[in-house]
Amino acid sequence: MDYDKTEIPTTYDKARALAPETRRLWQDLLSVHISRAEMSLVIDLGCDTGRFSELLAVHFGVQMIGIDPSEKMLGQARGKPAGGNVVYLQGSAEGLPLRDGCADLVFMSMVYHHFCDPSAVAKECHRVLCRDGYACVRNGTRESDFPHRHFFPLRALIDSDLPSRRDIEAVFGASGFTPVVHEVVTQVTAPNWPTFVQKSALRADSFLARLSNDDFHRGMAALRDPGDAIDQNDAVTEEIDWFVFTRHG
Repeated sequence: MDYDKTEIPTTYDKARALAPETRRLWQDLLSVHISRAEMSLVIDLGCDTGRFSELLAVHFGVQMIGIDPSEKMLGQARGKPAGGNVVYLQGSAEGLPLRDGCADLVFMSMVYHHFCDPSAVAKECHRVLCRDGYACVRNGTRESDFPHRHFFPLRALIDSDLPSRRDIEAVFGASGFTPVVHEVVTQVTAPNWPTFVQKSALRADSFLARLSNDDFHRGMAALRDPGDAIDQNDAVTEEIDWFVFTRHG
């Protein structure tokens, strides 16, 4: 999706900001398998508005490079107060503007399904990572559950655009990576149902943005009147697949 042809970057942070407990969750997951002592350069590939770039820079205390093809997304990222040593570059995931073996970690959040050629991206990750460097993928898959899929007609987009868990494992395995861990992580996406409805109405999710206006508005009507099955005071959660791979060879 070409975000520069949309207004999504201007509402992206409001619609998809990370709650404090969600930030802590991902910091804890990073700590489990990746030692901060081993880091000197981290790449946030497909960094959008830098949601994770600042978190990664502070968590690892190292140089952080955020890369995204969208100038509008990068403009939003560059306009934020810097919480760490972060630099943003425009670039394609299939042709990273970085030298061989320069990085210790490539982090990819909710971007895998936007890659035109995932195998080329995995090979680029292998190229820019040092020996025993890490590639991390945080992404929805066809198997993962998230609230929107129960209220909007997303089946065709899920089947055509979201990878399966096996797809991600096979692509990185064929590109010289060894799997370290795969987990299905449940994270809070909104503190309650009304807040989730407000965030959804911003239409900053690429799948919602691609629906027809009629399908989107029908889905929003269903969200606003979900019936007794939803306790509107409960936190709203979604499943995210989390993969960690190491570069070998």
